[in-house]
Parts: sequence; structure tokens; C-alpha cells
Amino acid sequence: MADEELDLAIVGAGWHGLAMAKTYSEAYPSARIALFDSAKSVGGVWAKERLYPGLKTNNMLGSYEFGDFPMCPDRFKVRPGEHIPGAVVNEYLRQFAEEYDLMSRLRLNTKVESAEVVEYGEWILLVSNTADEPSKMRGIKAKKLVVATGLTSKPSMPTFPGQSEFQGKLFHSIHLKDRAKDLESAREVVVLGASKSSWDTCYSAAISGAHVNMVIRPGGGGPSWVLPAFFTPLKLSIQRLATTRLCSLFEPCVWAAESSGFPWIRYLLHRTIVGRRLVSALWGVLDMIVLRANGYDDHPELKKLKPWTDTFWMGNNLGIHNYEQNWFDLVRKGRINIHVADVASLSGDGVHLSSGAVINADTFVCCTGWETLPSIKFLPEEVIDGLGFPSTSLQTSETLMQDARTRILKTVPSLRPGPRKVLPACAAAPIREHEAKNRGSTRSNYQLYRFMVPPSQKLFQHRNIAVIGAHLAVNAITVAQAQALWVTAFFNDKIANISDSKVSYREIEYQTILHAEYCRLRHPAAGGGAGHRCPDLVFDGLLYTDLLLRDLGVEVRRKRSWWRELFCRYLPSDYQGLVEEWVAKRIN
Repeated sequence: MADEELDLAIVGAGWHGLAMAKTYSEAYPSARIALFDSAKSVGGVWAKERLYPGLKTNNMLGSYEFGDFPMCPDRFKVRPGEHIPGAVVNEYLRQFAEEYDLMSRLRLNTKVESAEVVEYGEWILLVSNTADEPSKMRGIKAKKLVVATGLTSKPSMPTFPGQSEFQGKLFHSIHLKDRAKDLESAREVVVLGASKSSWDTCYSAAISGAHVNMVIRPGGGGPSWVLPAFFTPLKLSIQRLATTRLCSLFEPCVWAAESSGFPWIRYLLHRTIVGRRLVSALWGVLDMIVLRANGYDDHPELKKLKPWTDTFWMGNNLGIHNYEQNWFDLVRKGRINIHVADVASLSGDGVHLSSGAVINADTFVCCTGWETLPSIKFLPEEVIDGLGFPSTSLQTSETLMQDARTRILKTVPSLRPGPRKVLPACAAAPIREHEAKNRGSTRSNYQLYRFMVPPSQKLFQHRNIAVIGAHLAVNAITVAQAQALWVTAFFNDKIANISDSKVSYREIEYQTILHAEYCRLRHPAAGGGAGHRCPDLVFDGLLYTDLLLRDLGVEVRRKRSWWRELFCRYLPSDYQGLVEEWVAKRIN
């Protein structure tokens, strides 16, 4: 017997979960909706308990907000041109939840342990209260289920030989807030990883007085591209470029022609020799700007931080230099040292590297990313392979896979060679066995139609489950809004080209494979991207939003003139009133 019955259960109360709840309740006001999150506060990755000192967004005011709820400078005490502090993001999301009456639907401190699909396609969720010890399980019946836990819920924590002997403090970056005092009092710190959280951790420790050793694994994608907040006299930024339609024309995206038009321009740019050379040259200009700005060749330690591949392949393996002090000056002053090696083992007060170096350390922080799979246990067992989650047992048609790969490389031949990885001369050889053990054996990425819906006919025809936020995107909030509306329409059979009467399940499977394989080729692990795990959207993020809006039958080109459409960036505010627009079209 279920303790509660719902029309829609949403797991995750971050940006995507809140967008989903707001959108569905706006389109279907009488729906019974609840959001479940194991955290103590709203916000997902921006929950209060995850806000470590100095945390800021890569985004600036106006680009990290919902279209219907502007982040007003006076209200949230943030100024134009500033990177948004984590505490402001948390407060913004809390006020958003209050504004749209979502607080009464929130079930915080509540973890969804399992989800079982039963007869007629309903879901039975078993939930526990994370504040109780021991926790009592409750049953929830839901007609529809949305998994909005994203990709940063469960930390990926490696283990090392000799770990039990290590006498220092050892923790994952997810605990940076709780361990902030430990980091402030540390004298010798090792930070494993080269993502933006690694840079943040190194910075926090170094300005607190510690000496920091940043360890970059040679078998990974290398150090993040850390871009200046603004560059060139035009005050350009990577977010501005990635969300401007003119720049998106230079993105070799496989679904661009069907979503955004300009087929002849795209043909000339991506399928002719002259066009491809022009595209390559423009990406090369971006490389040059960043490399010169950061001065990698000015200091022997900085040379080790020089990205290993071009910006063309980087995906969301990027960060923005949003620090009060110059991060690179801390390297020049010897506060931060760089090692390109694996951690071979630990001892009492030592971190032993594959290069032979031994670092004395009292604190070891692992900025080693996140588990790709949701933490929910899905039942029955036979439903798991049909969900489209990364899995070693996922079965796909070899014929469709080959057809998809052939089409991609014909449409965008620039992806054929893949990234050329150039490590610094000092790099140690990777410990392959150790690397494989810690990274696991998963060898597929998400296989979801439109990156949201399992392509399995059995699940698709019930229209009862979707996954949102299982991607990386520069225009994350715009994508969140579009995904929420697309799922709302899908659940209620309101998308014309995949309606019950028109849907072709073979085409659904093919499109799923095509887009997943494109992501794998476009931003591969060797280039620092995450396409081998999930969609990794940078300049193709705007094109993905276009694709979803075209499915929904709402306006794709939302600027008031062709000039603005081509040269002005797209912001969340351009999608203000999107749900109302879709509802009006549905009624008419």
C-alpha cells in the first residue's frame, strides 16, 4: 500500500528538478507533483551544504537564471559583469521555489532508494528519510517519474594501495564545505585532478598559506582550459560566443540542419576543404588567445598546465578565471606545483607518484569527478537494460551503429581524425591497471532519445519516465527549461512527430544512437571531453535547444531581427513565457 499517490514524481531539486516542477504545474495545474531530494536544502549542486568558500559560477549575471524569474541585481546583491557567488545561486533557487509554490511540494532529506515499474506503467518508489537513524521506508505511487539528479550527485572516489596507512586527511571535493577548516589549516596539500573544482581547491589552499601539489593523471584528458572572463577589445567571453547563432554555424553538429536551418552555409563550412580550413583557423584563434593570456610558456611549471588538445575538442572541460588573485601567479611564486603522474600509493605521510616522486602531505583532496549512473535502484531487473543508462551490457544494433557513424563522419568529416594529445615532456607513463580499476568498466554513454527518454519501445509507449540534466552544457539553464517543457509534452503525447499514431520505434532507436555517437566523437575523453559518458554541449547547446523547440512547435528564432538573431547572444530571458506560448498553441 502506497503512503502517497502522485501524478508526477521528480527526483532531484536542483535547476532541472525545479524547472520540471514549475513547467508541469503551469501546464497542468491540477497535477499532484512532488520533488524528492536527499539534501537538507534546495539547489542540488548549489544546496547550502555543498557551498565551499569562494565558490562562484562560471556564468555572469543574466546568463544563469530562469527566463520567467530574473536574478535582479538589487534583490540578490550581485552586479552586472560579476560571477555569481554560490550562496546567491542557492538563495535565488530558494526564492524561485517560493515564487512558484514549489516549497510545499519539496520532500527534502528524502532519498529515493528504488523505483519499480508495475502493471499499467505506474512506478512504486521506496523512499527513506536521510535525517532519521535508522530510516523508515515509505512507499510512493507515481504515474510519471523524472530523474533530475544530474551528473554531480554521487562522488567517484578512488582507492589507493596503502590508503589505510595514510595519516593525513583524505576526502573528495564534495566535502569541501565541511572540511574547509581542515584546508585552511593545512600546510602541505595534494590535489588530484585538473578540473575546475581542482583549480578552486588549489586556490583556496594556496591563499590560506598551504603549499599545494596539483597531480594530473597522464591517462586522463589533461588540465582544463581556463579562459579569461573576457578577451579581445570586444569583451567577448566563451559563454557569449557559445550562445550566439553566428558562432554556432562553426560548430560541426550532426542535428544542426534539422534544428536550426542554414543548410548551405553549414555545407560550405563543414563539407568543403576551404570551409573546414576556415573553421579550423577560427578555433585556432581561440587557442592562441587563451594560451597567450595565461602565459603557459613563461614559466616551467605553467608549461605543465598547457592543455593537451585544442579548444575544438574540449567540451565542458573548461573553467573561467574568476579568482580575486591571479591563479597563475600562485604557480609562478611556488605556492602551487604541478605533477603529471598517477598516484601509485600512499604511506604514513607520503603520496607516492608513478614518476617516482614522493610528496609529504597532511591533506589529500580528490577532485575526481562523479559517478555517471543515478543512485536509484530500478526494478525489475529486466527493465534496467532498456533504460538507456551507461552499461557494459547495453545492446545496440551494429548495423544502426555503423550507419550512424558513417553519416556523422560524412556530415562532419572534421571529427574523423580525433584529437591529437600532446603531454608535457615531464609526464610519467600512466598506470593503466590502476586507471582502469578506478574508472570502472563502463564503456557506453547515455543512450536516450533526445538525451531524455529511454528508446525501449516498452518504456517509450507508456510515456512514464524521463531523465533530465544528464548532460553538460554551457547554456545549462536554457537547456533545463527546454527539457522540462519537452518532457511535459512527451508525457502527455503532445509532440506531433512522435505521437502514438506516428511514432517509428526504429527511427527512435536510430536517432538515439546517432546523437549519442556524435557526442562520443565530438568531445571524446582524449580531448578532455565527457562525450564518452554523456552529452557534452558547448557550441552545440544552442542547437540542441533549437531541436527541442522545433519538436514542440514553438518559435525557434526568438530575436526581433535577423541582425540580432545572428549577432546577439541567446540568454534565458529570450525564452520568457515559453510554457505559456506552448499551452496557447496546444489550445489553438
